[in-house]
Amino acid sequence: MFLPLFFDISGGELLVILLFALLFFGSKGIPGVARTLGRTMRQLRDATAEVQREIQRGADEVKKGYEEQKQAFRIEPPANAVPQQPTPPAAAAPPVPEPPAPPADAPAPAPEQA
Repeated sequence: MFLPLFFDISGGELLVILLFALLFFGSKGIPGVARTLGRTMRQLRDATAEVQREIQRGADEVKKGYEEQKQAFRIEPPANAVPQQPTPPAAAAPPVPEPPAPPADAPAPAPEQA
């Protein structure tokens, strides 16, 4: 038989504690003590649940404020805006073509005199 150990208390130690509680509180007082202990544990559980709910509410409010600020600072393009195509990078200038060579039987141009 498995007896769960609470706070590393063995079966013998648990028996001594229960005997002490019976002697100290009496057979009629133990149900009242157990009831009070149960109410205290319930109140403690309710209080921790309330603290967790408050923390969650605070986190939700912070998240909501963040989302509102994010929407407020979003830059939207105007409704009639036309998306622009990206311009290609500047290419090297095309080479300048050389003038055609004169035919071989053409007379040579006269030298310019200054």
